[in-house]
Amino acid sequence: MVDDNDEFWMAVERLGRHRLPSLARVDPYGDTTLHGEAVDQMVRELEGSDLARLPGGEHELVATLVAWGRRCRSDLDLRIAFSGE
Repeated sequence: MVDDNDEFWMAVERLGRHRLPSLARVDPYGDTTLHGEAVDQMVRELEGSDLARLPGGEHELVATLVAWGRRCRSDLDLRIAFSGE
């Protein structure tokens, strides 16, 4: 579990919402679950981004999402869930 909404949204903005459509669609007020192709898309988008542009906490958060996404791709029973405010 990662519990920092501000860092998540700052990272999405800094990397560009248009480059991260899978994360730009996360509902900040509701719950969003990614699995299967959605996780695969998220990983591809993040791996294609310049993560070095992110400051420490944002970089750590995005690196965690990439690691979780890779794990989900190898175990199709896993999902990544986002809980809104």
